[in-house]
Amino acid sequence: MPTQNAKPSRSAKPLRRAPASAAGRPEAVDQRRERIVRMTAPLFLKKGYDNVSIDEIIGVVGGSKATIYAWFGGKEGLFEAVVRQKCQDVTLAIAVDTKGSLEAQLTHIGHSFLAMVLSPPILEFHRLMVSIGRTFPEAGRLFFESGPVSAYSIVAAWIAKHQHDGSIADEDPYRLAVLFLDMLIGEHQLGWLTSMPRAARREKIDETVRIAVRVFLRGCAADR
Repeated sequence: MPTQNAKPSRSAKPLRRAPASAAGRPEAVDQRRERIVRMTAPLFLKKGYDNVSIDEIIGVVGGSKATIYAWFGGKEGLFEAVVRQKCQDVTLAIAVDTKGSLEAQLTHIGHSFLAMVLSPPILEFHRLMVSIGRTFPEAGRLFFESGPVSAYSIVAAWIAKHQHDGSIADEDPYRLAVLFLDMLIGEHQLGWLTSMPRAARREKIDETVRIAVRVFLRGCAADR
């Protein structure tokens, strides 16, 4: 990914005062950093990486170029922070700490995963990453490792736990997680990405999760 060669100007606008927290304390550095990333994300999603300038970013988030360079190393580093945060939004939404039967737990995992993956911001993010993957392979690798690989690993850990208690067959848990999540997203994600949202109607999503859970559990039932 190209780096920004321009150095922060001495005449850069002074850092705007950070907003106070609910308790009246100044905004912490971590909170400020996260807010910058979240405020910048819509710019990249709307215009793409190349068409967003540091000046535009400053116009949205406030502060100075010096802050962006000091905290992120420039536009490239800020974009990478956006990629990590968007991927984290998806992985944190996967509800693996659920109760009930194996079927109920896996159904909850499936619905929580699809609800986030098919949300408009994540769909736009997916479009962006696909469009720049060839041009900026390092960004594509970051997306794949922070997003899909992390999601598969989270579900694999859930599978491994139930393999340990003898509920699921002793196959590679990561491969099983890939098979399960990929059963869920194909038609619905492609429908939205190709402007055919009817493929992702609520009733179709519910049916996909129900069938995928049943097929997965039948195919992976442990021998008793």
